[in-house]
Amino acid sequence: MTDSTPAAIPLALAHLPTAGGLVVPWITARTGDGRHLFGAIDSNRKDRALQERLCGVCGRRLGERLVLLLRLSDLPRRCSAEPALHPVCAAYTVAACPMVGGHLDHYRTTPQHLDPTMIPPADAPARRGAPAEPWFAVWLRGYKVSTDHGTLAASYAGHTPLRIRPAGKRPAVP
Repeated sequence: MTDSTPAAIPLALAHLPTAGGLVVPWITARTGDGRHLFGAIDSNRKDRALQERLCGVCGRRLGERLVLLLRLSDLPRRCSAEPALHPVCAAYTVAACPMVGGHLDHYRTTPQHLDPTMIPPADAPARRGAPAEPWFAVWLRGYKVSTDHGTLAASYAGHTPLRIRPAGKRPAVP
């Protein structure tokens, strides 16, 4: 049995909307009728966050230390299609997101219905129903904006990570 109690919301995230007891990250896509689609990204906000050094969760300017959350398969490329986060926003994401926190053993099996301004991950078809990967928190002082799979990304190539740690619990290996 899993605990269904939502993660405690840090005060730094109190300005954001919530859905189902969870903070809606600033880059989360919204449908035309106003529903938030966890796991889908608003491409305009994502690009703005990357270029202006804004946190992908709270939307505020990043500080001296930041965190990129990467899947195991992202580590060799040293980049993420998602913006960097403040350390407190990264900790909340690990606690609140079942995929990043390692509480799901597979990706969703059905595609989300996205509006034109929403972008699915480039590898969404390959992930559909696939076993979940472990996630890692890469602590940095900076990143450069690059292109990965045809979309803007945060790259730490050329930046020495302060540390790289597993994020959440590791999914069971099939």
